[in-house]
Amino acid sequence: MNGLKILITNTQMIGRSGTEMYVHDLARALIRSGHSPIVYSPDQGPLAKELARNSVPIVATLDKISETPDIIHGHHTLQTLAAMLYFPTTPGIFVCHDFDAWHDTPPKLPRIGRYLAVDQTCADRLVLAEGIDRSQVTILTNPVDLQLFQRRCPLPAKPRKAIIFSSYGNRESIQPIQRACDQLGIELDAVGQHFGAVCDEPHKRLPEYDLVFAKGRCAREALAVGCAVIYCDVFGMSFLVTSDEVAHLNQWGRRAMSFPVTEQRLVQQIQRYDAEDAAKVCAYIRENNSTDAIYDQLLEIYEEVIQQHLTSDRGDYLDELRAMGKMAEWWHVTRHVVQPRPKGATSQFVRNAKSWMTRKLARLQRKESKSNDARAA
Repeated sequence: MNGLKILITNTQMIGRSGTEMYVHDLARALIRSGHSPIVYSPDQGPLAKELARNSVPIVATLDKISETPDIIHGHHTLQTLAAMLYFPTTPGIFVCHDFDAWHDTPPKLPRIGRYLAVDQTCADRLVLAEGIDRSQVTILTNPVDLQLFQRRCPLPAKPRKAIIFSSYGNRESIQPIQRACDQLGIELDAVGQHFGAVCDEPHKRLPEYDLVFAKGRCAREALAVGCAVIYCDVFGMSFLVTSDEVAHLNQWGRRAMSFPVTEQRLVQQIQRYDAEDAAKVCAYIRENNSTDAIYDQLLEIYEEVIQQHLTSDRGDYLDELRAMGKMAEWWHVTRHVVQPRPKGATSQFVRNAKSWMTRKLARLQRKESKSNDARAA
């Protein structure tokens, strides 16, 4: 495959949330593979500067991009819509990272050739709650950069140090975890935005710990290092990840955390700790969830969507106009319940939609006029 120009959208590039780090790692990997990623994010901060230092072009407004991308890799509804409108001849994909967040509502545009879900829970949202055809949905889990997350030394027979990795956790939510660890004589630390301790280099921090409380991306990174992991966050908890269950990890998500986080259940799961089994889990993750394995699949999807777009009938814009009308209806309802309202993204979305519809309607009117002239002659 020749080098592609890939426009990646994200609502912000400020901290180290799941989608922000997904974009960060993907963009750098694409450059290493000879492609040309461009990141579009209206709200920028330290992570955007980090990307720029690593020679990744990042823009806050789409008019800064002078060349049409080959494909749009969309995260978040409004930013994906804005990009698809600004580049009306470019196909795209959309990635759903969350089961109920309004900004992960899939845009239903004909040019979006594939919808990706990071787990089965998100796939069910796309198919069962959003009406996306199952044939258009692919589960592609979050990858782990094995060059960064090196395997730690073998775990001790019993856990001595534990850590909570959570973007949502707070002092109140960790109390049952603290009590469970105190009961079993385990030292506990916590990192995350609401703890006032954001970890910029988790690959360096994780090898210090035997047991990790985390979900999603953080859980996979900890497993790849060789830590024992209890799938847990403020939403709830499930269980210690074992070699019997790790193959089904892509079916997990928020749905898996259906048990309340209680001291008793935490103690039960910690007591299932098995150093040898954790090593088996680590080996599985490193073989099946590496960036190379996941990104190879992603590049194949890019190529399929581009080829599908090139061979499709793109002469009729009415379907696109109707789809945009439905998305405008969706936003009219959604904006009344979203706090805070993302004014910058919304205003750009409206400007792009107005400009795009004006151009396409003018083209349709010209075609209709020529057709009438031909009939009259």
